[in-house]
Amino acid sequence: MIFGLPWFAVVAIVGILIPLGGMFYSFKEKELKMEEKRYANSKESQELRKMIFSLKARIENIESQLSKKEAHKPSITIDDIEIKDEGDSNSDTSKVRG
Repeated sequence: MIFGLPWFAVVAIVGILIPLGGMFYSFKEKELKMEEKRYANSKESQELRKMIFSLKARIENIESQLSKKEAHKPSITIDDIEIKDEGDSNSDTSKVRG
């Protein structure tokens, strides 16, 4: 008698517990694999989020630089545009007047 039980009862209990332990181990292993995949997806999404915020900041920086340049840039009127006169052989530029 082991643990106060006859040997055939112990064999039956062990015969039931071993497969249950294997199924529990298999379940935990699959659960860990799924958690690992979730972690990898989460990590990848965090990296993509960081890259998006970085690119957004760069775009905003470039837009602000362009707006500063456009503010200092003199406005050009149509009268200021120079066009080469095709009929002129000395190829001087002349301003277009309206």
